Amino acid sequence: MNIREELILPKCKYPWETIESPIANAFDEEEKSWYDNDYTFISEEGIKRCKPQFLSRVATYMNPTCNSIVHMRPCARLMIYITIFDDFFGLTPADELQAQANRVYEVMMGDDPAPDEIGILRQMAQARKEWIANGMPQFWIERVSKNFYEFIVYGMKEEIPFKQAEKITYPLLPHYFSFRKYSIGMWPYGDLIDPATNSPLPVHIYNHPVIQRCRELLSLIITIQNDFASLMKEIEIEKECLNIIFILRHHENLSYQEACDKAMKLHDEYCQELDDLHKSLHHLKFGEFQEMAYDHVYHIKLQISGCANWYYNSGTKRYEHKAFIVPQYGREGDDIQIPHSVFVKK
Repeated sequence: MNIREELILPKCKYPWETIESPIANAFDEEEKSWYDNDYTFISEEGIKRCKPQFLSRVATYMNPTCNSIVHMRPCARLMIYITIFDDFFGLTPADELQAQANRVYEVMMGDDPAPDEIGILRQMAQARKEWIANGMPQFWIERVSKNFYEFIVYGMKEEIPFKQAEKITYPLLPHYFSFRKYSIGMWPYGDLIDPATNSPLPVHIYNHPVIQRCRELLSLIITIQNDFASLMKEIEIEKECLNIIFILRHHENLSYQEACDKAMKLHDEYCQELDDLHKSLHHLKFGEFQEMAYDHVYHIKLQISGCANWYYNSGTKRYEHKAFIVPQYGREGDDIQIPHSVFVKK
């Protein structure tokens, strides 16, 4: 089968609206200066590859009701530093990655990096200072710091045995979702709803099982969305196994097309569950925070449709030929060609 010619990738669609950000491209120039000043630990070629990806637009597309440059700036910083962290440290040995996670947590919680430390920590420290200046409370700073730490420890670290295995090994789907829901980064991404809407969700509301399930669904839906986005790239990688399409194809003996269709069916079921939970929130007794909770889940849904909008319509070059940076411990993806990626705006 000629995959590029015959595989029809289904397009992610949602039973709720997609909103366009009024400040969608606001950080395009600023973003370039961040790369030039604080991301010099990656190569000059890597920085050149990062700039056309428009990663700051992920923040604006996913938080489209925010019209404040000041409130969005630290969110844009996070969108970039979480993506570059994943790209660069994705093949890093577990012990070293754990040390990085510990240091990231310290900086996000309040410890300023030393001048000779890796520049990405300066971006994290600056974002934290901007959030505090914008009025975000300490409990939220602790929340986003913890969720970023878990993105590394429960997500990236758990992928290492599969990424570094000598023989390709496919996780079972429940196991895949157990770590991919962290490594996709959507727990800290979801935290950005609070500063983008200037409405920090109180701890007891955030911890409610229904709110937690909605946030988990954000991660699961975006996992599948992202797996579709990167499929044509990853088909070219000989040992790639961490994609729902490959997992379904391997364990259930499906064709690529059958695996895509089954993955999209699961994606749509998760979307329906999220929509149903949102509609059911009026049965919960959140008192004075009832409207805030409803609005938070509404913005979870906007993040999902906004992320798809970024993939399809932002002009990102992330999924084009030689667009990814070279990881710290390898050359995975260096020469991948994706001439038929449906996520590249023509």
